[in-house]
Amino acid sequence: MLKRILVAVDGSDHAHKALEQALILAEDMKQPASLLFVHVNPAISINEPALGVDLEARIAEEGKHIIEPVTRQLSGRDVAYETLLIAGDPVNEICRVARERDCGMIVIGTGGKGMLTEMIVGSVSHGVLKHAECPVLTVK
Repeated sequence: MLKRILVAVDGSDHAHKALEQALILAEDMKQPASLLFVHVNPAISINEPALGVDLEARIAEEGKHIIEPVTRQLSGRDVAYETLLIAGDPVNEICRVARERDCGMIVIGTGGKGMLTEMIVGSVSHGVLKHAECPVLTVK
């Protein structure tokens, strides 16, 4: 039985579709699973923050813009959830959080890149599929 589902969000249409599928999945279970929404800010390196930049404030500000539409979409839905805003490599952080928070599944949107582009530059969803220790549902 799934108790917790991690949903990766980044403000994209693909992430929005993944969120909707995760909500449907969580609500349709006999005992609804809780949702853990994770936004990873990849633009900031934890090892080398820019001088004069308040890392926590920057993560919170960007995360607020990403998470607010998510919480609006959850309004009136009967699903327990929490949000987590972090900085780092999205693939590593999503997989780490899923493992540490004992998530039974990861739901992530896929950007629909072509095969050649994905082979050259990769994608977060592909990386998560490759490295996650739990099942991963990708949503187009």
